[in-house]
Amino acid sequence: MRPSSPVVPLLVFEAAGCLMAVFASEVAHLEQSPDTYQKGVRPFSGAVEAFDLGRYFNDRESDGPWLRWGRGTSTAWLRVRRVIDVVPVSLTRLTPMPALLRGRDRTRAFLAAGVSGDDVFLLLDPARLALRVSS
Repeated sequence: MRPSSPVVPLLVFEAAGCLMAVFASEVAHLEQSPDTYQKGVRPFSGAVEAFDLGRYFNDRESDGPWLRWGRGTSTAWLRVRRVIDVVPVSLTRLTPMPALLRGRDRTRAFLAAGVSGDDVFLLLDPARLALRVSS
């Protein structure tokens, strides 16, 4: 009997013109109002980093909601274009990012690529976003 592969729920969203995902267990809050940050209402307390993923990856501002991501003591707000769904994905179905792409400024934040139905997405590790080197 073959052991089954662990299945994890991933939150799939659209940002920077492609589908991305984060581990659903690491999303603590979804701020539905897309312009909360610009209005100065800021649901963000303390020195939490905020990344507009559209601006971060392709220099185009997003107009969608904010997700609050957290892992241990690391936390950040991620602005996305739209949230698609939470999907269960087998860890063995994820393809690790090639070493060549893991060292690049705009791709080092991605851990793997995956498929859900007809959609291909990139698994994002928000903890790596701050490592981006400006060019």
